[in-house]
Amino acid sequence: MRRFIPVFTLLFVIGCTSTGKKMEKTTGTITIKPLVKKEKTLPNGLHVIAVKKDKLPIFHMQLTIRVGSLLDPEGKEGLANLVGVMVDEGTRNRTSEQIASEIEEMGGSFSVNVGRTHTEVTIRSLTDDADSMLAITSDIVMNATFPEKEFQREKRRQKASIQNSLSNPNYVASVRLYELTYEGTRLSHPPEGYVNSVDKIERGDLVEFHKRYWRPNISYVVVVSSLEPDEAIAKVEKYFSGWEKGDVNLPYIPRYKRRKKVEIYHMPGLNQAYVRMAAPVDIQRNSPDWNALRVVNYILGGSGFSSRILKKIRVEKGYAYSAYSYVIPNIPWKSQKLPSIFIAGLETRTETAEDAVLTLLDLIREAKEKGFTEEELEAAKSFYNGYIARTSETYSQVAGLISTQYEYGLPDMFWIKDVEEIRRLTLNRVNGAARKYLNTDRYVLLIVTDTTKFKPEKLPKD
Repeated sequence: MRRFIPVFTLLFVIGCTSTGKKMEKTTGTITIKPLVKKEKTLPNGLHVIAVKKDKLPIFHMQLTIRVGSLLDPEGKEGLANLVGVMVDEGTRNRTSEQIASEIEEMGGSFSVNVGRTHTEVTIRSLTDDADSMLAITSDIVMNATFPEKEFQREKRRQKASIQNSLSNPNYVASVRLYELTYEGTRLSHPPEGYVNSVDKIERGDLVEFHKRYWRPNISYVVVVSSLEPDEAIAKVEKYFSGWEKGDVNLPYIPRYKRRKKVEIYHMPGLNQAYVRMAAPVDIQRNSPDWNALRVVNYILGGSGFSSRILKKIRVEKGYAYSAYSYVIPNIPWKSQKLPSIFIAGLETRTETAEDAVLTLLDLIREAKEKGFTEEELEAAKSFYNGYIARTSETYSQVAGLISTQYEYGLPDMFWIKDVEEIRRLTLNRVNGAARKYLNTDRYVLLIVTDTTKFKPEKLPKD
């Protein structure tokens, strides 16, 4: 939710490096030059991981702080996000104008993204400008002042943005789906908060939140650059060693409710129905079954026009332009084994919505009970054979991989091993994962539409 020539990488993106790739299809193994990587935990608790990628003279860094909207006080939802939005609006040493000018002059980028459990600060510059970029970034992270004038301006902007978003049914569907899925936990509200909750936030709340939670001992850094890893780590240590650690007590997340819940949410004037389904899946990203579940999802709704969901709902029935499914990996939070989330969705005309929803549920049930075919499995394997090359080119992808590895405790080069494992999957293994993890009994089903035009008769009940 941030500005300045922003480059944001999702923490859990699956990609790989482009260093020395060689695919060996005949043996089912992939040979790739290992990453040159070093790690060090600084005395203040900040863990630093550095990787060398010498294709270009680039310095790319992601600072991840384990703090997000989960820690918003009740009634002031959106606080963590406002801290992230405003953190570069001035420090004890620089005004917001000076910060913007210095970054612009070196052609660098600075962005902040606040999620439910993590905040990411991402920077990029030429390697020669790494010291200057780190000096500015460390000043922002450690010395943000949240000036009153800028705070009032940003607060108005945030409220206006949320209000405008409420006219977008996709936004409403996304927010409401999370509210239902994570009901009873502090994960349920959107990171940006609500108009009324943002209105209650004061500048002092930002100062206190930043002082309390932006601490190195609940943070880690990933650097991907043309520097030798030891040199990259030394630079981070030079500029962040003065960041003082704090006593931070992160809360546990209650288990999500497991129930069938069907909600038809009224938005007046719509001629479309926006359908979302979410079901907790008892699997973690580091599970031996993870890649089998990825293939299940790919065949079912994750492969575009070749997926069962899109072929049936769009191609055969002509109900929707898009219909899809995907799996969100479990939130890595403390030592908790939280579930992953299976999500499916579509948009269709109001008059076809009921049959489209029933078709979607039938397709998921059929996949669970009858499984897939050898032809579908081979098509999925063919996709993943080329997967590395399609996701291997950027510094941010490499940083995302290393973050994923660190967060989930995955082995080195896990993305290569994932593809190798997918190549070895049998149809019995994939169908077994469908039976085990596709949930047709306990799920949240949300339909956002104009209820005066939508009169369903056959939808499942709570």
